[in-house]
Order: sequence, then structure tokens, then C-alpha cells
Amino acid sequence: MRALLIFLAAISATAATYPSTEEDFANPERGFYVQTSYNPERGQTRPLDPAFLRRARENGMSLLRMYWVLSEFRDQPLSPAMLDRVRADFAAARAAGVKIIGRFAYNFGPIGAPDAPLDRVLAHLDQLRPALRENSDVLAFLEAGFIGTWGEWHHSTNGLLDHKREIVAKILETLPPDRMLALRYPRLKTDLYGPEPLNAAEAFSAIPKARIGAHNDCFLASDTDWGTWSKNVAAEKAFYHQDNLFVPQGGETCNIQEDARPFVGCKNALRELAYQHFNTLNSGYLKDVLDGWISGGCMPEIRRRLGYRFRLVQSSAHTQGTQLHVEVSVHNDGFANLYNPRPLFLVCRNRATGKTERFPIGDDPRYWVPGEDSGFRISVKLPPGEYDLLLHLPDAAPSLRDRPDFAVRFANPDVWEPATGMNRLADMAVVRK
Repeated sequence: MRALLIFLAAISATAATYPSTEEDFANPERGFYVQTSYNPERGQTRPLDPAFLRRARENGMSLLRMYWVLSEFRDQPLSPAMLDRVRADFAAARAAGVKIIGRFAYNFGPIGAPDAPLDRVLAHLDQLRPALRENSDVLAFLEAGFIGTWGEWHHSTNGLLDHKREIVAKILETLPPDRMLALRYPRLKTDLYGPEPLNAAEAFSAIPKARIGAHNDCFLASDTDWGTWSKNVAAEKAFYHQDNLFVPQGGETCNIQEDARPFVGCKNALRELAYQHFNTLNSGYLKDVLDGWISGGCMPEIRRRLGYRFRLVQSSAHTQGTQLHVEVSVHNDGFANLYNPRPLFLVCRNRATGKTERFPIGDDPRYWVPGEDSGFRISVKLPPGEYDLLLHLPDAAPSLRDRPDFAVRFANPDVWEPATGMNRLADMAVVRK
């Protein structure tokens, strides 16, 4: 557990304890996602519908999983129109206040459908690099894609799995350094980077293994999740239990038949979601499994806890002259952590003038691990006056820094300011001359 104590200065000491809320609300880069695709094989080529994205936000979802099916380009470069389409989809997501989990694939099934030769894949990644980097502010993470049926890294018709190291390296090079890649199977990562999961010292660094998470597209489907796990299921789950503290874990359910029934019930689902530190799941597939979570009574908890869920526990503030000291403790009630960079600020807002003073807090909220208390401290100087105290976790991208819909909300009643995207502490600071 990292210490997270804030020291601030008010003329007299104040302290507060915060109740929690069970309200379900959207927070960036976590939770259930909606899915759509650009898929000429099925005639799905219309522009991304802003109303569809707005409804997702209204239903508490901040993520879109977007498939771009590149079947037209298996033997040729991506067209300018295709690259413009990718850019337009990112722009639509940005306008609607959602981020994209992206995947490029050369088919959308059935099993055995063709992908593209290695040189074509690498050339397409070169073409996509500008669009992905220009729009990385609204890219949550990228699923590896490209290889095999559905881009799921099986049944490659061009032997691409023999080149997985080269393709992974190329995707990481294509993405900006602060964005991550998700692989379909745990053995893909361990084959490339060894059996040791990430530790805190390696996390969020430039090394390749620190930028690779996971997606399980048959979560709870059987005793092996339909091939997600290999022979040593317990060891691979233990790998995810540690590794996924620092990288994203997404996916979807896919089976409700007899081989899934020992696993898809609420009790086991909650246990596995927590143990594997899930950030995201498909809100539309498989409907029978999701309906079972509704009838079983665990869907509200799953909705609340996917990804991070930060809750204020206590805060206190006192002054020493013009020096302000604040202590704040928080708890992560979610299944997982933040995985993308996110700054943390103490904001002091003058009650008389409305002027704000912003102070960066030297703590990385990506280390606020699930199930534990954390804390941070800061000591700042303020001009005389009465101040409201707020915590702000805006998006790291300058393009989204002032967007409340991309800021993190704490799971407490009466602290969130929708107009500013800040979380108001109960403490007030009074600084005298």
C-alpha cells in the first residue's frame, strides 16, 4: 500500500469522514463498453452514430470497442478514405465523451477466414501510425488484432503467429509510448517476455512487457474459457492476478451452454473478475450470461466495480501561517486500477473571487490498488482568503484536460461537481495574513 497523505494549511483544523455511495456512474477508461464496427463484409460502413455514443454515456458507459475490418485491403495499402474513416471515428468518440478500445482485423469470421501477409500487416501499421498517435487522447488501449479470425490470434491463413514477436514490436512502435496493447491469450505474453508478471518497479515503464495487457473474449465459457487458458490454468490466472494490477484486462462472455454453467454464475463471476482485475466487459455479448447476472443479483456490483472505483475515506486540513496542510485517504473498491497516465491536483478555490490555485500532487493514482487504502500529502502556500478544497483527476491529454466527462469521479455522495469535473472535499481552508 502506498502512502497517500495530503498536508494543506487552513487557519483552523478541520476533519471529515466520507460516506460511500452505490450509485452507478460513468468514469473514464473503465466499465462495460458498447461495441460497433466498420465492416464492409456485412455492409456496416455508416459513420459512427453520435446518438449511439450519447446513449452509452447516459447508461453509465464511457467506452466503445471499435472493430475496423480491413478485408478490402488484404492485398493493397489502406486508402486515404479508410484512414479518414478511422480519424472520424475517433473524433466522434471525443465529441461524445467516450474512449475507444480499438481492434483492426482482416475478417469478422468465420473461423479460417483469411488475414493478410506479414509485409502487408507491417505496411498497414505504418499507415495507421499517424492516425493512432494524433488520436491517442481517446484511445483507451488497442487490442492486438490483425492476426487470424476476428483478429483473435488463431487460425492465421498467412502464418502470422510465427511472426508474433515482430508484430507485437511493430504495434508497440506504432502506438505512442503511453498507450498499451492487449493480447488475447496469457501464453502469448509469457512466450514473449517470460513467466514473471510485472512488479511495481517495472510497471508503467518503457519496457515492452509493461505496455501489454489482456483481453479474454470467452470469459467463463468453460474450464479453459474455450482455450484462453492452456494446461496450467491456476498458474496463468495467478500471472494475470499480478500482471493486471498494472495493465488493462478486457473481454466478453461467449457461452451459456453446459460447459459454461459451473462458471458463469454470480458467485464465481465476482470472484474471477476481482482476482483477474477486470477493467472492461462487453455490455452486449453474451446476452444470456449478462441476463443471468441480472437475475442472480450481481450485475449492479459488477457495473460499479469493473475497473477502478475510488472512494474518499477521510480528509483533514490545518494551517500554519500561510502554509496549508491536508491529509486525504482514499480506497479503491474496484476490481482493478487505472492503467493510463492521469495527473492528480489539489485545487484551492477562493470563495470570494472564484479564482483557483492548482497544485500537482506527487502521487501516481495508477498505484491505488484494488481493495486497499492509499494516501497522499502536500503542503502549499496560499494568499489570504477562504478556500474550498477539491481533488481533480483530469485526463492527461491537453485536449481533454478541461473536459469534466473525461475526469475521474469519486464514489461518494455530494462531492462531485459535474460542471468542473472536480471532487469537493468537506474541508475548508482559511488563510490569514
